[in-house]
Amino acid sequence: MYRAYNTAMAADDTTVLDRLLGPDFTLTHMTGYVQPRAEWLRELDQGTMRYFASEEEHVTMQPTAAGWQLVGQNRVTASIHGSGKYAWPLNTEMVIQQVAGNWQIMSAVVTTY
Repeated sequence: MYRAYNTAMAADDTTVLDRLLGPDFTLTHMTGYVQPRAEWLRELDQGTMRYFASEEEHVTMQPTAAGWQLVGQNRVTASIHGSGKYAWPLNTEMVIQQVAGNWQIMSAVVTTY
């Protein structure tokens, strides 16, 4: 799921992301802004947030009582809100749980490393 998320993000593929993300998914950006699912997908569709590449460096997963806690480090190249095209070393902490029998990403908290 983590790899599919990063691949879809880099391809601006909101159809795949729509399937992967839980209904109440939130993305906490490295700025601290907590972005609701619909707003993030809309910004991807509109090109306001444009991702170009995501290169995986390290991933760990731990089971929890409700599903999985995942921590991954990727180098992500993006242009956000009209900024230039930059590469950031991003640490993403994800919560993955089952919703109506399907595994979905419930949240992603992104910081730099």
